[in-house]
Amino acid sequence: MKTKKIVAGLMTTSILLSMGTGCAKKTNGGSSFGSNNKKSNIPVTTIARENGQQAVFELATAMSGKESMSQDELNMAYSKFIFEMMKLCAQDARGENVLISPDSVLFALNMTAAGANGNTLNQMMNTMVPGADEATAFSFAVHHMNSLRNDSLKLANSVWINQSKADSVYEDFLKCVREDFGAEVGTLEFGPGAVETINKWVEEQTEDRIHELIQELTNNDLMVLVNAIAFDGKWKTSYAEDSVYEGFFHNGKGEEQKVMFLSGEESTYLSIGKASGFLKDYDDGKFTFMTILPKDENEDINEFIANLTPEEYWEFWNSQDDSMEVYTIMPEFKSEYEIHLPAILQEMGMTDAFSEMTADFSNMTKKNVYISDVIHKTYIEVDRKGTKAAASTAVIMTEKCIAEPDPARYVTCDRPYAYAIVDKDTGLPVFLGTVENV
Repeated sequence: MKTKKIVAGLMTTSILLSMGTGCAKKTNGGSSFGSNNKKSNIPVTTIARENGQQAVFELATAMSGKESMSQDELNMAYSKFIFEMMKLCAQDARGENVLISPDSVLFALNMTAAGANGNTLNQMMNTMVPGADEATAFSFAVHHMNSLRNDSLKLANSVWINQSKADSVYEDFLKCVREDFGAEVGTLEFGPGAVETINKWVEEQTEDRIHELIQELTNNDLMVLVNAIAFDGKWKTSYAEDSVYEGFFHNGKGEEQKVMFLSGEESTYLSIGKASGFLKDYDDGKFTFMTILPKDENEDINEFIANLTPEEYWEFWNSQDDSMEVYTIMPEFKSEYEIHLPAILQEMGMTDAFSEMTADFSNMTKKNVYISDVIHKTYIEVDRKGTKAAASTAVIMTEKCIAEPDPARYVTCDRPYAYAIVDKDTGLPVFLGTVENV
């Protein structure tokens, strides 16, 4: 089931990154990782990076406090990434519900970008935070992630390394994910056992809302980086039992669906020419739930959100009016969504990272890797008590597999040879001869 409501409540985030080495067939290696709750002091044998390059996390540290854009400018830049991604997802919805967590994708890709270099790094950061320099964009994502943590929203990160290949990973890259992302680091024997362990970790961190994030890992995969966030917000003012009633929701196909509606009175109304909505606060004082309802009753909601610009979104957000009560109705609902994002991210300008020929993650590992897939899953449940939400993003990194050409064959007719003119239908020679001399 996928959701039709467009919400601004913050989703939970879980990010996965798997990196391959080579092109061998899938294997059945088991898991040798210990407790899922071990901290980042798990010993991992790595190597020093001596490529002479300055990684983005080093640039970010060097220019701390000297960011090239203001917070408002960074928020606007990031919102361009949000609404462009939402636009492309909605355009591909085919009449289904769409639900994305842009923060999940941002954190996943930002962790990946910590190991990127050159045009690959530039394209990744300029796609996520358009117009910002690489170090500013990287710092923005890290600070944004850390600013979200509170009693309602919990964040956890982990890095899972193929134990047979850990010595190809750069020490300072892991130091970055430990310090900037608070990641736990450990090793696994990659195979079905590792898949089970990582998926279990994701389930635990998302409070059993995201399942089967990844399907398989092989001995050729190098690393999985996971970020998980669980959001559990209680309404500041919950819905009383007499405010919940059964009614009919009219879906985009014109059909009636029997649902439980939540009716209430809120204090904040939002409105622009094309939409109206309301805010309903959670009891943590940090997060709020926003509805965006097209004023045209016949508007296709996916077309509407695809055409909503960042500027219109900010105009809508800034239209908050607390001058009178707002009487509201919305349904209780539960929804899940999944999408593969490579084509969308490439259309947004992140091309090199997905190319075997051009991807440059030389600040992550000595192996040549590229992003082979980005899988995004989300979950939301809205009821009379509040909102539970989760999201996961899997960024699959795979070693470049450039096939060796077939051995060259040569036929040099610089000495006597035979020849034939052959009927292709029968294979019989119509003419057959030799060249003894020229």
